[in-house]
Amino acid sequence: MDKKFVQELLGDHSRNPRNYGKLPEPDIEAEMTNPQCVGPTHPEGDRVRIQATLSDDESTVETVRFTGDGCTLSQAAASLLSTKMIGASVSEITEWDAEYIEERVGMELTPSRLQCAELILTAFRQALDEPTDSSN
Repeated sequence: MDKKFVQELLGDHSRNPRNYGKLPEPDIEAEMTNPQCVGPTHPEGDRVRIQATLSDDESTVETVRFTGDGCTLSQAAASLLSTKMIGASVSEITEWDAEYIEERVGMELTPSRLQCAELILTAFRQALDEPTDSSN
């Protein structure tokens, strides 16, 4: 992918994140951090909280929202990947790997940058392991 296009794409998703916000009654949610990626705007590191609603049989993601702060890559990737999650099967999303993420963000990533980009996916997997108690 053209480097300028990639920069514009990531910049746009960072400045204007899609699916940013909170859900009133998510089926799953989790927060993940990446304390290794610190900067002036995120001295504690990257942080992403994901919330999602699932289909009745819990096989498909119906709605996704995320909140967070951190480097441009962590927030842009959260926005980009959240758009791909809607309508996708849970089993498909859990299989996404580094190659899938690199294709979406348009560049090869070093291991430390991959941690930034996959933060929302890591949070999604964690959310599946610790479902929200909606019986209350």
